Amino acid sequence: MSHSIRLNENLGVVVVRYRGSVDFSEIRSVFDAAVHLNGFKPGLSLVVDFRDNSEPLTGAEVIALADYARRTDANWGVTKWLLIAEKDVTFGLARMFSSLTSGLDVETKVFRSAAAADDWLGIGTSVEDLLALTPE
Repeated sequence: MSHSIRLNENLGVVVVRYRGSVDFSEIRSVFDAAVHLNGFKPGLSLVVDFRDNSEPLTGAEVIALADYARRTDANWGVTKWLLIAEKDVTFGLARMFSSLTSGLDVETKVFRSAAAADDWLGIGTSVEDLLALTPE
């Protein structure tokens, strides 16, 4: 399990990158840590890069994570979460999470590539540039 979490204050985005195996407890701890980053405020966007993870969550973990997101939604305010998931299983599970959390203040959308997500986040730069500007 490995991740990095950084706040790009200039663009108003929290960037999380996962490497290797990821489980429910790690993702939940990252959500908890994000709202305690120096400079965090409601309304910041979130970009989560799952392209280098090796093991997807289980369906039960995705359901538990969606329940957790519902309970912590107010911490983020009205904003967008962008999930990048190239692998079929990870993409499907991320879409499941997005569906289970629809109707929250946080709008979540899943993309297979950073390039496909460029216009959706609306930050004035490409997602690849955001990732390059936000070191691990």
